[in-house]
Amino acid sequence: MLTLLAYLKSEKLISELNYQFAKLIDNKQQNQGYSKLQQDLAILVSALVSFNVMQGHSCIRLDSALASNPFGLNRELSDAILQKIEHISPLEWQSVLANHIAFSADPNKVTPMLFQHQRVYFYRYWQAENQIAQYLQQAVSLPTQNTNFTLEQQIITQFFPEKSENIDWQKIAVATALKQSFSIISGGPGTGKTRTVAILLAALQLKQLKLGLPLLNIALVAPTGKAAARLKESIHQNLQGLSLPDNLKNEVPTKASTIHSLIGIYPHSDTPRYHSQNPLHIDLIVVDEASMIDLFVMDKLLNALKPNTRVILLGDKDQLASVEAGSMMSELGQFLTLGYSPAHSHYLSETTGEMIPAKSDNPPFICDSLCHLRHSYRFDDRSGIGQLAKEINAQQAISSWDIFADSQFTDLSLCAYPNASEFATQPLWTQHCVEMVVKKAVMLYRDYLQEVKHYRSEPTKENIQAIFTAFQQVRFLSALRVSELGVEKLNHTIAEALLQHHLVHFRNSRENYIGKPILVTENAPQLNIYSGDIGIILPDEQGKLRVYFETQTEKGDYLSISVNRLPSNEPAYVMTVHKSQGSEFAHTLLIMPLTFSPVISKELLYTAVTRAKSQFTLFSNEKIWKQGVNMKIQRQSGLTEQLASFH
Repeated sequence: MLTLLAYLKSEKLISELNYQFAKLIDNKQQNQGYSKLQQDLAILVSALVSFNVMQGHSCIRLDSALASNPFGLNRELSDAILQKIEHISPLEWQSVLANHIAFSADPNKVTPMLFQHQRVYFYRYWQAENQIAQYLQQAVSLPTQNTNFTLEQQIITQFFPEKSENIDWQKIAVATALKQSFSIISGGPGTGKTRTVAILLAALQLKQLKLGLPLLNIALVAPTGKAAARLKESIHQNLQGLSLPDNLKNEVPTKASTIHSLIGIYPHSDTPRYHSQNPLHIDLIVVDEASMIDLFVMDKLLNALKPNTRVILLGDKDQLASVEAGSMMSELGQFLTLGYSPAHSHYLSETTGEMIPAKSDNPPFICDSLCHLRHSYRFDDRSGIGQLAKEINAQQAISSWDIFADSQFTDLSLCAYPNASEFATQPLWTQHCVEMVVKKAVMLYRDYLQEVKHYRSEPTKENIQAIFTAFQQVRFLSALRVSELGVEKLNHTIAEALLQHHLVHFRNSRENYIGKPILVTENAPQLNIYSGDIGIILPDEQGKLRVYFETQTEKGDYLSISVNRLPSNEPAYVMTVHKSQGSEFAHTLLIMPLTFSPVISKELLYTAVTRAKSQFTLFSNEKIWKQGVNMKIQRQSGLTEQLASFH
């Protein structure tokens, strides 16, 4: 079996890490008296679990294609592997490996891998998933905190004085989170998630005042520095729009931090500063962009909270999940269709006046803590972006492509790649498609580079703001990192084109030069810089190069550091769709590859489209687009089943 895996590694069908883990397990099982079948199966399952964790799965369901067709191989290779394990069914794996030192079916017995509920996990992934499920069960089971129908009705009426024709889901979300110790507010862009939270935080503080209780100590967090900055800005703006006394507004925090900095997650350390034995002293935590948070970070965050800390998760259940394993928002979103319990429906009708019939007498416990904001205030019926996002979510491949030809949607543009048959060779076709993208980038990035030129003659704080404003208007996103139309090559090609048009100046595009936008790829908390932050290289008043960030210091200046202190980074003319999460741009341009990749899915396309506030442009051909819309990410885990079993 190891010889077969070595071949798969040489063909880049599995990674070096997958192979080495299987080899480690093989070394451990020597001289243990196992049969040839047990040894080969242990090697295969070890590599397979490692392989699928790298695809974002927290486990492998033994009744799924991930198990029955290991590594998604062609027929010949698949048969060779299955022959080694005597074609036994994946449902028999647990019994065959029952006495193997690397496997267990008992959570109390710690082994590298664990069988549970017809799934096989790395033990630590099962542990994290189980701890999250246990936390959610405990949090939702807490006694309802000071429910007072009359008081809560008064508070909700104060914030939502007008009765709308349709159900006001923001009002429902506020009422739900006023009552529950744990709640999730999901919604697409423009549905008012942060407005809802600003109202909710003010409402919770008002409730404390009216009950004569101490005000809540509140923390606002997000998974990245950029997302935290946006949360801070959005909460602040929405608070200003509320007609509240200043003393109440002042009790709602606007400062936000990253999860890593709040709980003290440090590189090369598995234990954060705050954990169950040293919990955070906060009464309420709001977590934005929850869809981006992986399994282990979510586990560490929840473990750092006191048992009675209230939790509000914000996010979009339809967005891309985290790069690492875990998809909690998506999984919990599945419970939205089950509706509320009769008790919660009654509470909502009493406090909001909204009649929402219960769908089940006994839904899973988590259902009463969920709310989905449905109405977009950004995208109306005349918005092509909003319509396109709906079509993608519904996996309407044909109509989502045809919408680009609809003249009523002026906010959508299509740059269709020509057919390869129109070109003498494949390289000429590829070159033409690349040139389409690069030509557009030179045209659209000219504005911000003109602002850079103006800054060089007059370096002022206002001009730095003008540069960032111009740069953030436009963003090119690529579906892939590596390909002719991937992030790595396009960033280099676009820089060279800008040089040819005399918009930037450098000897080598990898060097630091005036006007170069960079994307930080590692956290540097000592510098107040985090992965995902965007910087632009500019000269200071002495002409020395510094990297300026949109983050402002306490003095009101733009945060800047010497280029010599810059943490790991890459050019930011083009970003992956994953890296764009938590950001919005007036004009977003998505670059699809020339051949299909499994990375492309309806979640990736939806995330890319919804980064656009006013204009979306697509570079693609029809076939690749439709394949992507039809592809749905289905990460495997056991969280949904664990939660459904709790009542």
